[in-house]
Amino acid sequence: MSTALGVAPDSEGQGCDALTHRRVIAAQWDNPGVVSGLVVSGRQDLRYGVSPGVAACSMGDADGMSLAWWDGGGDPATENAVDAGDSAYPRIDAVYIVSYTGQPDNKAHVKVQQGTPSASPAAPQVEAGGLVIGYRQLPAGAMSTASAMEYGDVDYAMPAGALMGRLAESWSRQSGQGGGSANDGTAYYERKVGFYLPTDREIEFRFDDNFSAADNMSAEQGVAFMLDDKALEGSSAILAAKGTTWTTHQHTFIATVRRGDHTACVMKWWAAGSAPVYHYGNNHAGFPSYIGQRFQLFDRGVAR
Repeated sequence: MSTALGVAPDSEGQGCDALTHRRVIAAQWDNPGVVSGLVVSGRQDLRYGVSPGVAACSMGDADGMSLAWWDGGGDPATENAVDAGDSAYPRIDAVYIVSYTGQPDNKAHVKVQQGTPSASPAAPQVEAGGLVIGYRQLPAGAMSTASAMEYGDVDYAMPAGALMGRLAESWSRQSGQGGGSANDGTAYYERKVGFYLPTDREIEFRFDDNFSAADNMSAEQGVAFMLDDKALEGSSAILAAKGTTWTTHQHTFIATVRRGDHTACVMKWWAAGSAPVYHYGNNHAGFPSYIGQRFQLFDRGVAR
């Protein structure tokens, strides 16, 4: 139905029904996730504590989203309990919120899905429409959830068009000569970082460094960016310095990166001349001009 929020249904049902409302809400968020609160904690029994809060929930793309408020009632904890810890192995439990939109009721519920004990436990799947608000690893032999440790990441809802800022950083605050020799074909993988994206995003890869050449020669350093152990096509550049002049370089590249967990790093090789000599610290006037080597990742928005 084509209508708008704030338009009540008339006697013929023309107006904003619940499904239309959920579809309008979905247009305002890039992904389901926690909005505020819903902090998971351990307890002295076999339930998990959960603070009151709000989440953007969805029973599926066609059903839109609901903004679910859970107040915890008189005892803010999961509705169901889990078993005591296995005698030999740990397990991972998934605490989640689900906002039903008709069946079996019209309420928001906070539950826990118990995992399978294992020497290398995996996170369990939750029911359709469930949004995980916390994973906890329960040790073997545990008689309550008080000793369960936080595990993994959860999704936080992103308002449509919002930026996530700087996602990761690795900074070498050291000076000295780089390894390798010119044109030997050796690649060096440095400044590795991990990061998580709740949706497909446009990500800026940025590498800054300051180097000079050794012994009044020239130095050319090749640079490219790696994502999940694969070179990003088109991301390479040659950075050059001549003589003992300390030169600061910046190389950037923007790529579309899919939702999920990722790793990134800088791939370097010596393209020509001497190996570069890196510099970090203050210049002769005492100002912090020499950056060493710094790799950063910035969110540049949702990939449309």
